[in-house]
Amino acid sequence: MKAFWSELTERERLLISFCGFVVAIFFIYLLMIRPLFEKEQASRRAMEAEKDAYSRILDLASKAEASRGIERPVQKMEAVDLREAATIASKETGIAISRIQPGLDGDVSFWVDAAKTDQIFNWLLLMNSRYGRQVKKVSLQKNSGSESLRGQFEFVGEIK
Repeated sequence: MKAFWSELTERERLLISFCGFVVAIFFIYLLMIRPLFEKEQASRRAMEAEKDAYSRILDLASKAEASRGIERPVQKMEAVDLREAATIASKETGIAISRIQPGLDGDVSFWVDAAKTDQIFNWLLLMNSRYGRQVKKVSLQKNSGSESLRGQFEFVGEIK
């Protein structure tokens, strides 16, 4: 191999080195970067599908209640601290809050490491309907090797 390389001109060596570099970059993209983008897109599609399914379930539930003449009771919003409300709601829905972080603007972020989709949506629904707490920002990810989700939820600090 050394004999072959030494017989090449400087221009040929440079061209072969450049082609090797391009091939290496291509394989790095093909084997490392592209699968990451595909996994992220698959996660986004799965999250959108879960949101759509949840919306359909809510629509069907409201139609079923309307067809039976059932009216939802108007709940009076309870005035409790945001952290206390989240803790109570998490116990009722079976979610384990792993971390609570207050923000500078009065907002509070909650982290959940593993929960089912319906538990998360029920928790968010309970926080909104019973305590009047609006979620400001949600970040959800599917746990690898499991059907559970992990997420970060940022709630508005003051009731508006």
